[in-house]
Amino acid sequence: MPGLHRMATAVRRGLCARPAAAHCAASRCFALRPFSLPAARRFASLSAPVAESSFHMELVERAKQAYGNSPEVDAAMSEMLSSRRLVLFMEGSLDQPKSLCAGNLSRIFTALQITGLHTVDLLREPEILGYLCTHLLVNPCTFPFPFRREGVRNVLFKDGSPLLDYDQMLELFKRGTLLQALGVTPRPADPSVHKQFKNMLPIANY
Repeated sequence: MPGLHRMATAVRRGLCARPAAAHCAASRCFALRPFSLPAARRFASLSAPVAESSFHMELVERAKQAYGNSPEVDAAMSEMLSSRRLVLFMEGSLDQPKSLCAGNLSRIFTALQITGLHTVDLLREPEILGYLCTHLLVNPCTFPFPFRREGVRNVLFKDGSPLLDYDQMLELFKRGTLLQALGVTPRPADPSVHKQFKNMLPIANY
């Protein structure tokens, strides 16, 4: 029948044309231009340390200006550091961390159940961040402390002197020697606490 013959011819033509169309589509895909150099740099900047970002540098500069070598801030910081054995300056608090690093520290210190730990939120009081940045980075002779990639973000003081930064705390925790480095003992187990919540009790003072 003429109608069936024309239909069969159209089907054959479509089958023959389909590989050619697929080849054209594939050629268009391979013809896409690669990322330009500025775009590649933008993606690479995402993996850069936070301390090297423009936002963090601007935050540090504003904190230094807020501090302004204030003698009142110096006296308050000296009194706090001398009256407390362990002081953790962090981004947020153990119960409300404000960064990934602070969240990791919250898990670490809660799991270890360290007592006598005091935490200070660096993002709440810019004068405190300015004090640390001024004395730890600008005047390293005051507090000789080797910083790594993260700068002044999460720093642990012991007996009034800086002891560990985030990278060092994380490394010691992985080795299982953080308690020995701090010279502290964990909180003794409370028999009234269910074993499921044994290492989840709040530990810090704010």
